Amino acid sequence: MDEKKHCDGHCTFERAAEVEFRALNASVREVQERLGRLEATLLRGAALLMANLAGMVATLAGQLLGH
Repeated sequence: MDEKKHCDGHCTFERAAEVEFRALNASVREVQERLGRLEATLLRGAALLMANLAGMVATLAGQLLGH
């Protein structure tokens, strides 16, 4: 009987811990997904910035060579 009470409390604790672990795992996955989207956005922004910079350099070079 004493073992049953101990198991019930222990099993309840294990179930609660498992639920918390699943929630934490889901939260970590969500953060990973958000970071992935942020990285993709930053890479696109950096690529656009580099393209604009290259365009400005080409324009300035054309103006310098034209004069």
